[in-house]
Amino acid sequence: MPQMNRQLYAADCLDILNDAEKLPDESIDLIYLDPPFNSNSTYNLPFKSRDRSLKPVEAFEDTWRWQADDDKRLSALEKNPKTRSLATIVQFAQGLESGRGKISLAAYLLNMAQRLYAMKRVLKNTGSIYLHCDPTASHYLKLLMDAIFGPKNFRNEIVWKRTSSNNAVKKRYGKIADYLLFYTKSANANWNQVYHKLSGAEIREYRLKADGRWYKTENLTAPGINPNRQFTWRGATPSPSRSWAFDEATLEKMLQEGEIELGKNGNAKLRGRIRFLDENPGQKVQSIWTDIWRIGNTAKERLGYPTQKPLALLERIIKASSNPGDIVLDPFCGCGTTAHAAETLGRKWIGIDISRFSTGLVSRRLLDNFAYLNRDDIAVLGTPQSVADARSLAQRDKFEFEKWVCGAMGANGMYKNPGEKGADGGVDGVVELPVIRQVGSKYESQAEYVIIQVKGGHVAPDAVKALSETVRRLEAIAGIMVCFADQMRTVENQRSKELWADAYQQYPVIQGFSIEAMLDDQRPNLPPTWGYKHGGKTSAPSLL
Repeated sequence: MPQMNRQLYAADCLDILNDAEKLPDESIDLIYLDPPFNSNSTYNLPFKSRDRSLKPVEAFEDTWRWQADDDKRLSALEKNPKTRSLATIVQFAQGLESGRGKISLAAYLLNMAQRLYAMKRVLKNTGSIYLHCDPTASHYLKLLMDAIFGPKNFRNEIVWKRTSSNNAVKKRYGKIADYLLFYTKSANANWNQVYHKLSGAEIREYRLKADGRWYKTENLTAPGINPNRQFTWRGATPSPSRSWAFDEATLEKMLQEGEIELGKNGNAKLRGRIRFLDENPGQKVQSIWTDIWRIGNTAKERLGYPTQKPLALLERIIKASSNPGDIVLDPFCGCGTTAHAAETLGRKWIGIDISRFSTGLVSRRLLDNFAYLNRDDIAVLGTPQSVADARSLAQRDKFEFEKWVCGAMGANGMYKNPGEKGADGGVDGVVELPVIRQVGSKYESQAEYVIIQVKGGHVAPDAVKALSETVRRLEAIAGIMVCFADQMRTVENQRSKELWADAYQQYPVIQGFSIEAMLDDQRPNLPPTWGYKHGGKTSAPSLL
């Protein structure tokens, strides 16, 4: 079996899922996927630009249309006895949307059916899968999941309340929740019970024993009439509608072992069962999750990536359905929250995303947050790994080259979509940079922005000068010209020699940074807060 850890694929997940050399049969312990929802929305990579003429690049368009080859793909599902039920579900959707235009629910379900079916092959018999979705298509996706994994392996439809209100809604109730369809491969799936921490009010119910342990007492009786347990024990008798929860011999044994507290008069108390605080893990997590909030605009872990999910959400899933050392797969890995959570919890991980921007961003995120990781520790497949690879991509596809560079530089946003004509205003990407400044006697973190300009070939002197003007126009703090090393002399000769400062030292307003240095995991001349994300620098993985 190939080494299956810290791998990122810049590819269509269907291609990787169908490649048994990359993902052998029954090799994955846990799959979490947050695919497009068929929401008929376009998601951008945002940047709070002061120049409204700049247009953010699309991260992805969540609108599906029936393509020319979809009939062949549907026919292939129909001819295979193992996937015929999937074809039936897609055809049912076709019947519902007949004559409604090119936007197609059936096309979305066809794409998801192929990928979900391929996921079953790679999932271990003890594995679990969590499909993150919203009400737009969750009911159709559940049919697909039932057809693939079997209705008996459905475990929960988890409701995640991600926000408290949606006041923009009209003529309907506000949508404030997502859903997670939780299935297992079999009845033997891994499971670790997860708990809510006790609240302050619950903790205050406990009192201190003489031996120094905090405890409270609970009922020794149970509802209902059991004739065999309707008796008087040590001076106490249950009410007519209740019975002792234990027989007399067990009660005596519990008393001798210190599990029951008697009253001051030496008689039994109906509420006399001792429960210790240090033995109470909390309340079992149920299927409605209201304690994990979406990532707000000021959250430390916020990357600015559309549809980014909070680390706490993935950590709960990974703790519940995997063990340390297990392999976690995210076939739509986006900005890498699954990989981040898996690394934190001592799991192995594999991420797949069709966007080179995403895989670059995930790699940068992991390197920024885990001090023990080096670039060589993360295999990013499908993106340049050498200078020769980078030059080849720059010549073959300029825009994909720019996406790869911006992702690797930790950019929050990109500009100019594929096929757009005209200048991009000197902006290819933007990095949000927390800057520490002294304000009076205190030190404060202030959000600033660094402009990224990418050149895959010749760098003209005017391009360097234009970057200075772009930085001024957008009121950014700095600009970086990313190019190959043989063009760095032009950048150095033509750049402005202005400086800016944080609370500790000065930095160039305009600087060059080579592709070679980026591949070598070097840093541009920016404060240490460049690349800082939630969790800071971690010295070693947690094995919780």
